Formats: sequence, C-alpha cells, structure tokens
Amino acid sequence: MMAPKWLKDFSRADFLRSVGLYVTRDRLVFVRMRKNVLNVSLLEQQTEELPLGENQQAISELTGWIAEDVREIALKAENDSHERAIRQAILSLLPHFRAGRDPVFICVPQEQAVVQQLFFPQAAEANLPQVLEYEIERQLPFRREDIYYDYLPIGKKGDKIALYLFAIPKKSLAGLVDLLGSFGIKPSGVETTVTALANYFLFCKGEVSETATVVGSHDQTWEMIGLQSNVNGWKPSHNLLYSHWFPASDWAQGTGRELLYERLSQPSTHYNWGELGESFRSVNGKFLEYQDLLAIGNERLKGSDPILDANVLPAIGAALRGVREAYFTTNFLRHEGADHSRGKALSIVNAVLVGLLFVGLIGWGVSYPIKDELRLRQLQNENQKLEPSVGVLRREETQLQKARKEATFLSDLGRRRGEVLRVLDELSRIVPTNAYLSNLRYRAGVLEIQGNAENASALIPLLERSPVFENVNFNAPSNRGRDNRETFSLKADLEKPKATPTKQP
Repeated sequence: MMAPKWLKDFSRADFLRSVGLYVTRDRLVFVRMRKNVLNVSLLEQQTEELPLGENQQAISELTGWIAEDVREIALKAENDSHERAIRQAILSLLPHFRAGRDPVFICVPQEQAVVQQLFFPQAAEANLPQVLEYEIERQLPFRREDIYYDYLPIGKKGDKIALYLFAIPKKSLAGLVDLLGSFGIKPSGVETTVTALANYFLFCKGEVSETATVVGSHDQTWEMIGLQSNVNGWKPSHNLLYSHWFPASDWAQGTGRELLYERLSQPSTHYNWGELGESFRSVNGKFLEYQDLLAIGNERLKGSDPILDANVLPAIGAALRGVREAYFTTNFLRHEGADHSRGKALSIVNAVLVGLLFVGLIGWGVSYPIKDELRLRQLQNENQKLEPSVGVLRREETQLQKARKEATFLSDLGRRRGEVLRVLDELSRIVPTNAYLSNLRYRAGVLEIQGNAENASALIPLLERSPVFENVNFNAPSNRGRDNRETFSLKADLEKPKATPTKQP
C-alpha cells in the first residue's frame, strides 16, 4: 500500500543547519545549508583555491636514485605547504559558520580512496561487521590499523550477499582531521564522491524507478555511478548498481573504454556534472543525451542562491547528511565515534512532535467520558425545565386520542345505523312469537343471535328465506331444557347486493 508523501516525509521534518566541505588536491569547496521543517535551502557557497607549489611536479617525480631521506624531506615540505594552504582556506571560512556547533561533513574525491565491491556467503549476513573486520586485510593491500573504512550493503547477488567497501589510508585523512580539530571542528562524517553525488542526485530527483547513470569529471579523472530506486512499500529503497573511477588516460583506451561503452550502451537515463569529454558524447555512433545535475539542483533548491560551479555538488551531497536528507550513509570516521546518529529514526523535533501528539491523544481520549457526563447533565437540566410542558402536552394528547376514538365510533355508528334498523326490522318480522332472543350482536356484516325456542332448527330455513340474511348456521350446539325448549346460538351474514349485469348494445 502506498502511503501519502507527507506521511513519509514526517520523520525528516526538522530545523537544522549543516556544513559541507569538498576537499580536493587544488581546492576546498564550502557550502552551508539549512532546513526549516521540510524546506531545504542553500545559504552559502564558496570555493577556496589551494595553490600548488611551483616544484610540486618535480617533487612528485623523485625516484629511488635520490637518497631516501632527501625524498622524504621534499615530500614533507610539499605536504606542509598543502596543509598551510588548507589552514588559510579554513581561516577564511570560519566567519561563515559556527565552528564546533554546526555539524561538518567532508567529501573527498574517489581517487583518494578505495571503493571495492565484495561478496560474502549469505550465512555471513547476520554478522557482517565482524566478518568484514576479519576479511578486510585479505581484500585490501593495507593493514587494518592503517585505514579508515566503512561499507554499504547492496543486497543479494545470486547466492551471495554484496556490499561496497569504502576505505582510505589514515595518512591521507588524519592531517585534515587534525587540522580541523585545531580550530575546534570535529567532522561528523567523511565520505567519497560516490555516496555524496548519489545523495545529491536522489535529493534532486527523488524516487527513480528507471536506471540512472551519473557521470562527472574532476582534475582529469572521471567517475560513473549507477542508481535505481525501489518505490514499493512504505519506504523506498535505493540501490547503488555500480561505481567506476578512472584517470582520463584509461578512459581513452583499454579496459576503461570497454567498460565505459558497456555501461553507456545499457538502457539508462544519463546525468552529468562537470565537463564531459568526447568519449562520453556518443557510443557506437549514437549520440547520448545528458541532463545537467547543476540545473536540476537549482530547480530543487528554488529560492536559494543558484549553484555556480559543478564542484559545489559533492559538497552539497555531503551537507545533506546534516539536514537528514541523505539516503546512503557511509562514514570513514564511524569506528572513531563520529556520527552517532546513524539509523536514528526521529530527530529531537520529531520526538517533541510525537510526544505532543501522544499527550494530545491521551487528553482527547480522557475527555470523551468527561464530555459525555457534561452533556448528560446538560440534557437532564433541560429535561427538568421542559417536564411541565411535556406533561401538559401528554395530557392533551391523551384527550385528543379519546376524542378521536369517540368521533370514530359515532361516525361508524351513523354509517351503520341503516343496516342495524334493517336487521332489527327483519328479525321482528320473521322470528315466530314462540321464540325469544336473549342476545343480539351485529358487527361488520355478521349477525350473531342467542335465545331459546320450541324448535331451534326451524329458525334456520326462516332466516335463509329472508332477502336480508345468508349463510345461516348454528354457532354452537343447541340444548333442550326442562321446560322442553331449546337454547340456540345462530350466526348469519348480511346478504350482499348482487351486481346488475351490464346490457350489451
């Protein structure tokens, strides 16, 4: 059964603020969002460039023929320069939000992390976190203590259960987390562009029953994710079908190109963010159409400042976690105690509303017997006021019914007066003088007479020959007394006039 949309949205109603940061090698993108009940708006957006050192390329190309300590010193100098640039960018952003109070969610490019699809036996589903903890070193070329990780279940695939594993080396993230901590900012969550863009897309488009392919680019790399929604039931479920990332060189040749054409040739609706290369414009000579996610986001966030740059989209996707509009919740810092709200069904506002509703329902239920008692007393008071008038009306009604009966009797008597006189006249004419009538009753055309005579049977032919009576018979057996006279009880019908036949012309 499909529930009304407003009922589905009730658990997401809240008053919240959230900050999203998209941190790449050469820029830091900042957004601040707000939710009032169900209305989500983009309050601020800002992009801070992170300048790269002039010798950055040379440092990254240092090889083993240079002394290892020299190479480490050069790399450390590069990292220190990058951290100083990030620190300066964060300092410029501090006046725009409440550090330590507004939840901050970070998105990092997929190129900095490992996103891998894993399969396990169905028996492992009940203890999936423990199984993954045990298996993670066999699946990744890292030690467990050297990475942050999280996972996203994606359901059954044949006789296996599948999940996406997200992992990032601690050395790639710890510097940023410590830098934010120096400003009193503790990130509530860190994720990759895979889930951030998926959440942004679902926030803009809502439920999508068909397969959707989201393609984007950043810094000479390409990302592609596939999404689909199952809208049956109370709460729709969203599936991450696939996720791919390649440098630009791998898209143009080899397995990357084959995978690109395979995915784009499947039936799907295509969406893009960032600039698309020619490889994405057509497949096997067929031109592909893309819908712009930036334009879709501006339509969804109508009333806010327009989104100016495609690089803002991952930051918005990360900030959606803080306003309870995210569908995929992965967090590299979950094992370090961040984002305790995962799986939380109700916010504080929701809890207060539910509490008020519960109290209101209790009051409404308790008020019913009280209201009934008040109505009963009010009716009793009104009845007491009306009782004298009601008594008068009842007496008048009784007198009226008695008068109607008397009028009916008199009217019926007047109507039957001619019949009664006719019956009496006929009886006085045909009953012999040696017969005595003791009782006579006439009702509705039926005559009953009782009396005594020397021969009661002789009365029947006399009455039958009369033009007034018919169907004459004894109503009870006759008895002969000591005076040699018979008592009788006769019954006769008043003869009905016969219809005169109509003469035919």
